[in-house]
Amino acid sequence: MSHQADYSAESLTLPGSPRVDLDYPALLPGVVIYVHGVNSTGEWFEDSETGICAGLNTRLQRNTDQVFRVGGSGQLRPATYRRELTEDGFIVDDLSADAFVSEPGYSPIIRFRWGYKASKDELATVGGNILLDEADAWGGGPFANGCSALPDMFGGGVDTGLFLGVAVQDMNPSDRLIYSCPPRHYQAFAAWRLAKLVARVREMHRARYGGKDCPVTLVCHSQGNMIGIGSAFFGANHPDLGGLGVADTYVLANAPYSLQKNRLDNYAQYDLKTMQGRVKHDARVKTLAAFFDLVRSGPGRHASDEEVNLEVMNSAPRNGDKPRKADQDRAERATRKRVFLYCNPHDRVISVSTVQGMGWLGLSQEEVTATKAEGVLYQRVWAQAGLPGGEAFKVGNSPGFTYDYWKHTIGACPEQNQFWEPQADRLSLQISEIWDDPRRTVLGKAAVTAIGGLAQFVISAITTAGGKAAYANAEPDRHWSVNISAPAVPGGGIVPRALYLPRGSGQKLEGETPSGLKTSTGADDARVSGPFNRHKESATDALNPNRAAGADDPYARQRASGHGDGASEAAMRYDQNAAIRQKARRYIYAEDGSLQPDSPYSEKDVEKLDAKRHDEIRNTRFGEFAQETRMGLLAKGVDQQASNHSTILTNPAHSEEVLAYDVDVGVCYFNSAELDQLRRMADWRWCKPKTDDIGSDLKKDNEWEYHALASVGGQGMSDINAFNSMSGTLDRLRINGARNSWPLQAANNPSGNDHNVA
Repeated sequence: MSHQADYSAESLTLPGSPRVDLDYPALLPGVVIYVHGVNSTGEWFEDSETGICAGLNTRLQRNTDQVFRVGGSGQLRPATYRRELTEDGFIVDDLSADAFVSEPGYSPIIRFRWGYKASKDELATVGGNILLDEADAWGGGPFANGCSALPDMFGGGVDTGLFLGVAVQDMNPSDRLIYSCPPRHYQAFAAWRLAKLVARVREMHRARYGGKDCPVTLVCHSQGNMIGIGSAFFGANHPDLGGLGVADTYVLANAPYSLQKNRLDNYAQYDLKTMQGRVKHDARVKTLAAFFDLVRSGPGRHASDEEVNLEVMNSAPRNGDKPRKADQDRAERATRKRVFLYCNPHDRVISVSTVQGMGWLGLSQEEVTATKAEGVLYQRVWAQAGLPGGEAFKVGNSPGFTYDYWKHTIGACPEQNQFWEPQADRLSLQISEIWDDPRRTVLGKAAVTAIGGLAQFVISAITTAGGKAAYANAEPDRHWSVNISAPAVPGGGIVPRALYLPRGSGQKLEGETPSGLKTSTGADDARVSGPFNRHKESATDALNPNRAAGADDPYARQRASGHGDGASEAAMRYDQNAAIRQKARRYIYAEDGSLQPDSPYSEKDVEKLDAKRHDEIRNTRFGEFAQETRMGLLAKGVDQQASNHSTILTNPAHSEEVLAYDVDVGVCYFNSAELDQLRRMADWRWCKPKTDDIGSDLKKDNEWEYHALASVGGQGMSDINAFNSMSGTLDRLRINGARNSWPLQAANNPSGNDHNVA
């Protein structure tokens, strides 16, 4: 086979019959592509890659006591990536396509990176509304621009206006800045890039291995699920990809895709110009059913069991274990042409009233039937839960258990009509936010304060009477349940735990233990292991208490209360640096993008917020503004409700004990150079092809232009027909884009407007 041709050895024959050993490592078991969500650069990538490599070593019998020599055996090791941020939270200057991976390890993981890039023209209109880094870009795009239906990725961005001048930020108790966002076409572009990556994996592997595929699994988190699901429609239906862009397996974690009828979301999305609201419930069901069909009939052409046994499985474990075979692994957990849905009842992002995604609720049996998901969809509930008799709830235990959201979720109290523990955040009028907004006149501020105050009074009255209008998060229907159908994992599963930084004094709280983990640099991980349903957190938790507090330290007073390390503080500063840019641009530009005549700051001030020039703002008016902004964000970030949105994938044990058994495995012949090419192609910053890249065409593979120029082929995202719903692309991709017709409509039957209208 071609694998053997990749390895050769030469030896000079000497007296004494010397022995020469040739390493013949077991092949990689496939390609696993990680896809992050909005407002993210993949905060879970490193943890999950560490865990999945360990778990696959166990699944494939490649642990240290099972291989005859660790080096050269094919034991999986995570790749190591260069740090991207300085300790002050600015982008490292010398990152490049040739240097963003510092050590490739021996890993099947490819990290897919995507986001939003503002052009110079867009900067004036969106810069005051969203977070942007020094490159005028943001990983995953703005937080508020997620969506719960695929057609939304091909159209306008979220409009946070509520009524009569009152906006979401005026009622927002969290420390996130939530304003209207740019169009979402960049998300459709990301889905296209992902489909093209999957197709390129197939093309390259078929050329290398006699027309056969390596297994391809997508592991998606949050809005990355919408990118992943959307990529399947590009991959199957776009003529340039030849049907090769559909992966073999999809793991959907914390997915916002929603099958819930939602009047509030319909009102928020309603466009008076087009007389259309949110995507119809029926259209959502049909599109999800179509996705399951695409996976069911995927294009994979894979190696035989005999080849997998020879090239991937361990035929003679050193510790004496009985060798596992490919057919045995498949009989215990068929993973090909499957979709694994990971849902989390504690997720406070996907459960927001306007979203209510399946990554929070899962799919009920009625929805499984409606989407024709049987035989393709397998569900796992990740929860801090109690079972009858006090037995601990384990993820990965035997399938067949029906998880009742109100009966089994610890903290849910049906007697008091209270699902969330702690109680969900209450919307409340943020008077300081209103009066500090430089884009409003005094009269406008007074009007919004009065109207918002009246609205809060009405909402509070409804809440006092037993309603839930004042709360940010929805609650499940009283009898909501999910059938756990995913196969059991070895050892009977795992009790899920959250990893997070200590709080307050740093004293361990009930249920908390040291994580026992090491960082990629070998230092002790600062996080603790605690209950899966996290409660509160503060922005100051991320500060590094061991960093010397110099005279110019903006966090000198708060540093002693921190429990983080250099990486956690750099990430926090990165977000705050972006918030300073955003707040400054609300002074610099008016809502329409014109310059404010009396702005105390300029774009030149903002441009100094980078690794080389940030010292120049010290002792300036802009420097004082930056410091005030930092302190304001820290103050508002005290005792915030933890989102519980990334807890599944930020604990390496979860990927080791469960995820590693849900990804597809088989034969993968890629060498380090080919993996390097694919890793570059997967990152929107470094995807410009090299002249010797296999199958690449510099003219056709021009997706790299977006991060560099905010356009591709001289066109902005909204001008490219493939990414704009107005061009008919949804029909070409076979995505159902039908929308509701009335502002307060909750759903719409196929035959017309249904009766469920307020």
